[in-house]
Amino acid sequence: MTGKNCAVQFSKWAEQIVKIVVYWNNILEGLEVGLNDHHNDVLQANTFKKWMKGLNIWISISVVSILIILIVIVSYGYKMGEKSKGDLLTLKTIVRTFEKEGIHLGKNNPKSFDAFELNGIKPAVFKINKTEDQLLIYTFKSFVEREDIVSGSNKFSNEYSIEEIPYNVKNAFIVYLPSKVPETENEITTFIKIRKSISDIIFKYLNDGKEIIFKGKSKSWEGIVTLKYYEHWWEDERGKNNYESNHTIHRGIKYKESGINDVGPIAYEYDTVGSSGSGTGILLDKNGYASLGSSGGNGMMVREKDVFNFTIKWNGKEEKLILKAQQ
Repeated sequence: MTGKNCAVQFSKWAEQIVKIVVYWNNILEGLEVGLNDHHNDVLQANTFKKWMKGLNIWISISVVSILIILIVIVSYGYKMGEKSKGDLLTLKTIVRTFEKEGIHLGKNNPKSFDAFELNGIKPAVFKINKTEDQLLIYTFKSFVEREDIVSGSNKFSNEYSIEEIPYNVKNAFIVYLPSKVPETENEITTFIKIRKSISDIIFKYLNDGKEIIFKGKSKSWEGIVTLKYYEHWWEDERGKNNYESNHTIHRGIKYKESGINDVGPIAYEYDTVGSSGSGTGILLDKNGYASLGSSGGNGMMVREKDVFNFTIKWNGKEEKLILKAQQ
């Protein structure tokens, strides 16, 4: 039910309730007049009038309660409709978001869209920051249409390619196309910088991404796990609820004490809800930090209430850490 339909229905309900209230008030007033005409039964009349007064108050309270409930229901329904509509991205919103965050998109009109079409859908094509790198932006009518068309195509399906980097973005689909495969150190640095900027903008501002940091300490070690994720829920035209998410987790440890150079190769194990891992031969950098790698995907992920249990072994020693979400 849309917000407009909810408002119309609420108006009808309120009108009927008012009619019922007026009807009951008329009945009660009639009964009260009738009792006042029988002076011989004054005691009974007074008793009955008190009862009617209580009934009238009870009816009024009930009606007000019903009206409040209806207002809440209608408001919630209206807001749900607004949220569903407001979650859809437009091309203008996407371009403005990139511009606001420092990436200029200049419109580019290729001679042919054949290489870019997805089931007849043509993208808007932009050059990035006056370079020859391109950004393709497809916008769809809904999450469902985007999912059906993109998943039904074999284009841009290699998630490990550096020639074309695709992103699911609510009801949109964005593809970063570097002008060439980077080879020199300068080209690689530029490529990494642009890709990171695009990824960060899409994650934080277009996909409404969130971040949770888990930390824990022992006598000699501090553990840090960073979870970045987004989640989207929507209802399709068949009334079926759908869910989409993506997340990445980065794990690291830091040695707290002095004598960093004396810390030999490290072995570690960890476990949390839905995943676990281990490694050996880990070395610290000059600051006493060691990255334990990253993982992610669109499957099950940890929640804020969950914890990471770490065991770290080095130089014949062993310590355990429990990492919890930071408030």
